[in-house]
Parts: sequence; C-alpha cells; structure tokens
Amino acid sequence: MKKKEFRFNGVLNINKPAGMTSHDVVDYIRKIAKMRRVGHTGTLDPMATGVLPLCLGQATKIVQFLIAQDKEYIVEMKMGVVTDSQDMTGDITGEFPVPPLTDADILHVFSQFTGEIWQTPPMVSAKHHKGQRLYELARKGVEVEREPCKIFIHDLVLESIDLPLIRFRVTCSKGTYIRTLCHDMGLALQSGACMSGLLRSRCGAFAIDGAVDLMTLQGPEDIEQHLCSLNDALSSIPSVSVGTEGKASIHCGRSLSGGLITRRNGNFQSGALVRVTARDGSLLGLGQALLGSDQL
Repeated sequence: MKKKEFRFNGVLNINKPAGMTSHDVVDYIRKIAKMRRVGHTGTLDPMATGVLPLCLGQATKIVQFLIAQDKEYIVEMKMGVVTDSQDMTGDITGEFPVPPLTDADILHVFSQFTGEIWQTPPMVSAKHHKGQRLYELARKGVEVEREPCKIFIHDLVLESIDLPLIRFRVTCSKGTYIRTLCHDMGLALQSGACMSGLLRSRCGAFAIDGAVDLMTLQGPEDIEQHLCSLNDALSSIPSVSVGTEGKASIHCGRSLSGGLITRRNGNFQSGALVRVTARDGSLLGLGQALLGSDQL
C-alpha cells in the first residue's frame, strides 16, 4: 500500500489568543492548511493565551512526546475569591478578606508546593469518570470523587504582588492544573484564591518568543513559512546520530550498538528517551537508551 502523503508535516508554534478553545485553533489551521490531520499537544483553557504547538501530518505521531514535556506558565492569581471552576470564568462560591501578605509569606507557601506533590483534578476538566468528561458532569451540577494525581513543580518564582493580585512563574510537569495550584495555594494563604490570568510561555522546545500569532496565518504559504521539523520540535530530548549501517538497523527494528552511533548530543541516563537522527539531521525515530551517555 502506498504511504499516504500529507501537504504539511511538522509543528506550528501557535500563540493562542484568549477566548478560543484549543480545538477552535485546530479547526482554524485545518481550514487554511486544507488537511484534516492536525492535532494539539495539550489543552489550554479558553481564557489562557500563549504557546500551543500544533502537529500537522506525520508530526501527529509525536504528539504524545510533546505532551509529556515540561511546561512554563506566567500566572496571575486573585486572592480572596473562590470559584467553582477555580478561575475567574466560574461562579463565585466564596469571598474572603485578604491579609497583608508579604513576599516572605508567599515564598513560604511556594516552598510547600515545590517538588513532587499530589493534586486533585478540578471538576471543570477533561478528565474521564466512567466514560464521561468531568466538565460534562459539572455542567449537570454533579460532583464526583476524583483520585489525586502525582505532579512535579520544578520552580515557583514570585514576579509581583499588587494585592489582591499575585503574579508568578511556574515550571511544571505534564498534567498540572494551574487553576488548582492557585486554588490550593490560596487555601494555604488562608484567604482563598482563583486563577485570573494565564500565559503558557514554554512547552518543551517551544517558547513564546518564537510563537506566531494565530490570525497572522491566512493561507498555506504562511503555514509553510512557520512550520518546524519533527526533529527540531523534539530538540529538548537528547539525541544520538547514526550513519548508513545504523539507519538500516533502525529500519529493521534492531537495537543500536555503540559502534553504530557516530555522535551524541546531550547527556542521558539508561532508560531515558533519546532521539535517533541521520547524518543530515533528519529524525529517524525515538528510542530508549540501554546505556547512559557516559558509557557510549
């Protein structure tokens, strides 16, 4: 059977505007690219803006790897207000006085939410419960018990305080709900809080500085101009390069011995995900390291 060819194969780093769902952005690109095979790499709420990588054509095969990468957000948190959605789009369920919080107060709470923590997904989320999305149940006024999920907060940096607003930057693992982080830290600060603004500034190798505003993309030529290759899209993952023999081994499904690897870029441990590239820099595949980079 002839391999299906797509008009575009690569990743677009979109700067998502506020008011659109991630699926709205996908639909927009599908229309101007004139192709159906387009997927996003992790939902952003309608109120959120910033980095939303879209995979086109063959690049849809790497969606799961882009979703798994760490994210960075610039967050605005409003103190003294609690809502049912944990952000300002929901109904207010509580209003509380805001104490005169200092940098030290906030940094103390940040330290409690840094590292490996457990987080209970909000009801207004796309998680499934017995075949239904949680947000579908929430719309019916139904609340169900949710299992906490383990996440990792790499860094929390305080940007500014202008009470009742607190602005901070967070670097975190996949599956982190920033709305829930604001809600939980608000409880710890003893005044309640909800998310009032969110900009995703980085997703893996994609940063806001290199993102293209969605509405500047008006036709196929604009997409071609901003399309990123599969290999560049995964550039935050360490890599090894192989020559002709190594390429043949990969195509046959065999593991790579050290002698077939001509170069490595970046350090990795045994068991880590590694890119395998050809000499011309094209991506051949992704594999699991059988040895650490220091043993090659």
